[in-house]
Amino acid sequence: MNNEQSTSGYTWQDVRTNMKQIFTWSYYKEGFSGWDKQSYAWLAIGLVVILVTGFPHGLEILSVLSMVGGAIGFACTLAITSNKRINGLLGFISAILISIVAFHSKNYSDIVMQMVYVVALDLNFMFFGNAWQNRKIKAMNANGWRLALVTFVVAFFLLFMMDTHLLISPRPWLDAFSAAIGVTGAALTIAKFHSQYWMWTLQGLMSVTLWGVTAWQGDANWVLFVTYILYLGNDVIGLFFSPWSRATKTANAK
Repeated sequence: MNNEQSTSGYTWQDVRTNMKQIFTWSYYKEGFSGWDKQSYAWLAIGLVVILVTGFPHGLEILSVLSMVGGAIGFACTLAITSNKRINGLLGFISAILISIVAFHSKNYSDIVMQMVYVVALDLNFMFFGNAWQNRKIKAMNANGWRLALVTFVVAFFLLFMMDTHLLISPRPWLDAFSAAIGVTGAALTIAKFHSQYWMWTLQGLMSVTLWGVTAWQGDANWVLFVTYILYLGNDVIGLFFSPWSRATKTANAK
């Protein structure tokens, strides 16, 4: 096999080019340009809400990590909604920061979910961003439903066993269920099914519950609880006011 050809069909030259572009101004200009006005408005509102929620907790390390990780993760979800490859870099940074907070809070399945995001979404988009961005957005079909069902069942079983037998979480059912939905959403995102946003909406609701309970029990502050509420607003934009929704309407009209 040609040593310039990767097993996935992309050349290593493409990967090198994508990675070099991360260190250019044009990469960020492209990543934050061309969003729908709803996404820009929600980004501004969300950043203010995250900061207002976080600062009262002070500037101790976990509070700062929650604010910065939540803000970057929020921007990442909006970049996905706008079909921008910069979501890979944003997601990579936020996943690391949120995982540190999740480890302190003993939400171990949430850490696994974040690492799945890093490997399956973030690095994938960083390496092959142009190829992913240019692929066609698809309406949900039988293959999509099979992918979602198998992914969820396998992920929930493995995560629940981890939370109850390997690493003891104080919230195993909630932690594992929330993370399994997130892993399923990631699978649908990679495959570019529009219906990923229904899964993200459900995952957002579960994460709001998880981090709300975690904060109530004193294992975290309220920043990530608020951040996941903001994610739900992005899900609405993704379902009804984004390139994903327009592509699905076009496909259904044919």
